[in-house]
Amino acid sequence: MSELKKGSGFLTGIQSIQWAVLMLTNIIAIPVIVGAVFHMSPAEISTFMQRMLFVSGAATLVQLFIGHRLQVAEGPAGLWWALFIVLGAMSAPSEKGHLLQQLEMGLMIAGIVLAILGFLPFFGKVKNLFTPIVTGVYLILLASQMSGPFIKSMLGISGTGHLNGEIAAVCIIEVLAILLISLKAKGIWRSMGPLLGIVIGWVLFHLLGLTHPNKMYETSSWFTFPNLFSWGAPQFDFGIALTSIITAIILISNVIASILVVGIATEREIQPQEYSKGIFGNGVNLFLSGIFSVVGVVPLSISAGFISTTGIKARMPIVGGAILIMVSSFFPYISEFFSTLPIEVAYTSLFILFSQIMGFGIRDLMEQVPSSRNLLVIGLSLMVGIGMMFVPTNSFETIMPWLRNIMANGLLVGLILCLILEHVVFREKKSAGVYMN
Repeated sequence: MSELKKGSGFLTGIQSIQWAVLMLTNIIAIPVIVGAVFHMSPAEISTFMQRMLFVSGAATLVQLFIGHRLQVAEGPAGLWWALFIVLGAMSAPSEKGHLLQQLEMGLMIAGIVLAILGFLPFFGKVKNLFTPIVTGVYLILLASQMSGPFIKSMLGISGTGHLNGEIAAVCIIEVLAILLISLKAKGIWRSMGPLLGIVIGWVLFHLLGLTHPNKMYETSSWFTFPNLFSWGAPQFDFGIALTSIITAIILISNVIASILVVGIATEREIQPQEYSKGIFGNGVNLFLSGIFSVVGVVPLSISAGFISTTGIKARMPIVGGAILIMVSSFFPYISEFFSTLPIEVAYTSLFILFSQIMGFGIRDLMEQVPSSRNLLVIGLSLMVGIGMMFVPTNSFETIMPWLRNIMANGLLVGLILCLILEHVVFREKKSAGVYMN
C-alpha cells in the first residue's frame, strides 16, 4: 500500500514497535528473577521493572547519539544478571540489601573504568588478558553456578519445596516452544521465540491455577518517573568492585562483536573509532545502570539477526523503539503487569539463552590446543572454582569482609586463579576470544 512506502511515518512507527518488542523480549524476565533471589516485594519488583525499561531505552539512545551510533538495541547482559543471581544466592538474607548497594557502586565504578579504557592507548593490552582460556573458564564457572537455580525453579522445587509435575510440564512445553520457534520460524517471528515462549508459559500457568496471588501489586499512581538509587546509597566493597570491573572488561568483546555483526548486517564498514566510542558508551550505560539500580546493560548482538530478518536498516525505527520503551516506564501499570510474570516462566524463558553461555565457554576451550599446559590451567581453575562453590559461606566469617566476598565467590576465585596461571605461572602469548551475549 502507498502509505507503507519506504520512509513513511506510518511504516517507521510499525518498525519502531518491532524494535520495542525485541527489546521487551530481553528485559521482562530479568527483574522477576533477580527480584525473587533478593526477596523483593511485588512493589519492589514492579519498580525494578520500571527502571529496567527506562535504562534499556536510554542506553540504546546513548549509543545511537554519543556511542557507536549503530542500530544496536541495549538490554540486560546475561553475565550481569547472572552475577546478580550468583551473589544474591550466596549472601545471607540480612546482607542482601547491602549487597544491592554494593552492586550499585560496582556498576558505577566499572562504568567509569570502561569509559576511560575505551580511549586509552594500552586498552588492547588490558583486553588481551582475557584470552579464550580465561573467558572459557569464566563462562563455564558462571553457568555451573547458575545451573542449580534454573533447574530447581523449572522443576517447581524453588516455589513449592518439592518436585511439582505440573510446573515441570509447563516449563518443558515452554522450552520446546522456544526451540521450535527459534529454529523453525521465519523472518521476524524467529527472533520472538523467548517472548512467545513467555506468553505460552504464562497462559498455561493461569489455566492450571499455578500463579501466585501474593505477587499482585496495585500501584498508587498512573504516571511516575523512575527513581535514583532505589536500593539505597551506594556502598563500596573491594570484592564486588573487582568482580564488576572484570565482568565489564570481559563484556568488551561482546560490545565489539555486536558492532561488527551489525556493521555486516547494515552493509557498513566499521571504523576503529566506532569501537572505542561503543566501549565508552557502554561505560556510560553501566554508570546509568548503577545510579538507577538495575542490572548492567550491554549491546544485544541479536540486533544483527533482527536487522537481517526484517530488513530494517534505518536509524529512526530503533530510535522510535527506544523511546517507546522509555515512555512505557513512566506508566507503572505496565511495569506492574510484567512484574506478575511467574518466576518459573521467567527462568524457563532464559534457560536456552543461558545454556548458550556454557556452550560459548566450551567453544572457547575446544579451540585451544589440548597441550599439558592448557589442560592444567583449565583443570585447576575449574576444579578450584567449582569446589569453592560448595564451601558454606559462613566458613569465611573469620576473615576480613573485603576478602570474604572474594573467597566466598567460587566464580571470582576460579577466574583469578586462571588469570594467574595463564599470565604468570605458565605465561604464553594467546589471542583474545569473543563472547557474544
